[in-house]
Amino acid sequence: GETHSANHIMRQARLLCHEETHMEVVWRMYEYRFGYRLDRSLSLNQVRGMEGARMRDVYAQESERTGVPWEGRRWGIGAWERSDPINRAISAANACLNGICHAALVSGGYSTALGFIHVGNQLSFVYDVADLYKTEITIPLAFDIVAESTENVERRVRMRCREVFREHHLLSRILPDVDALFDIPIPGAEIEAHEDEEGTFGIRLWSKLWEGNE
Repeated sequence: GETHSANHIMRQARLLCHEETHMEVVWRMYEYRFGYRLDRSLSLNQVRGMEGARMRDVYAQESERTGVPWEGRRWGIGAWERSDPINRAISAANACLNGICHAALVSGGYSTALGFIHVGNQLSFVYDVADLYKTEITIPLAFDIVAESTENVERRVRMRCREVFREHHLLSRILPDVDALFDIPIPGAEIEAHEDEEGTFGIRLWSKLWEGNE
């Protein structure tokens, strides 16, 4: 990572461990996907249902736009060889997206495992963040690739991802988007410890356990 401060991962952990702030981040992530503020009287299951309907609409619209037949999403262990070209293209594009999100999060000092919607996996937060961009970037890209040809789909997807990620300035967007989701102050508002002449960094000791015991 490019940062030596633990501020981001500490804030991520605090937000995750408190139910109220955890749910606020979940709401913000869904609102980012929908593009508008959701009615907070909705239940989480209702929002998930709306998200499922939104994704089905996106796939149907992309199928109509490109003429690529769509019979539903198929993915998972053992499904690769049984999948049709469009499903393989989507999976390959999403793998590239996960990779760039992973790199950005590690660079920014976040934990890839501390997810808010996805939980229990070492890449849970990667999946949370990647889901913010799929309908904008990887799903249209995959349909475009298959509309051109069903040959060498995976390789062509990887090549196109490199171009499209650059066109969308994706790498420069990820950390500011996460900062906004977490309501973190803009860069420069926090003063990080600088490297001293001996190559060490300022470290604060957590002494709460010892307060009152001296």
